[in-house]
Amino acid sequence: MATASFKISDFKTSIGNLVRPNLFNATLSGYKNIKGVGTTTVALPDIDSTFKFRCEKAELPGRTLATAEDAVGSGPSLKLPYDITYNDMTLSIICSTDMKERDFFERWMNKIIGPGGASNSAGLVSYYNDYALGVELKVEQLNEAGKTLISYTLKDIYPTALTPMNASWEETNTYQRFGVTLAYRYHTYELK
Repeated sequence: MATASFKISDFKTSIGNLVRPNLFNATLSGYKNIKGVGTTTVALPDIDSTFKFRCEKAELPGRTLATAEDAVGSGPSLKLPYDITYNDMTLSIICSTDMKERDFFERWMNKIIGPGGASNSAGLVSYYNDYALGVELKVEQLNEAGKTLISYTLKDIYPTALTPMNASWEETNTYQRFGVTLAYRYHTYELK
């Protein structure tokens, strides 16, 4: 019995063009309407013009179906879905020399829960409508020509964690960056 030989050219033809993870775009909108405790008169810095260049890493979001086992009757149990869980989004942000990006997320978190200190708002929690409702993050996967292949829009997002930033004499040939974790209510997607 003869076996077909493997040819690299057949493999290349079959696999076709692939999507590269470094070709993406991330934009943040709706944050200008954020209100909150304590620092309500201090607006968040405007990052519209630089955010897509400062966001060096994003994720296309995932989701999970929560299931419960139905063990009624005899035989193997059956897993049945009852809810959707949306995974938190993690971004990596490059800092500019004015630290505007870090300041943006620090202030946003201060509007969610009043920071400690001498202010009257220390520990007070804002209403969800004031810090998340209407805020969106759009992450687009692009092809090599810059055309959007798929676009995800995360609805009603807000930061839940900022990572520490290194201050080190060892790191001389790099730039300052930090991570931010965002929670959101749900996402939609559109295949272009």
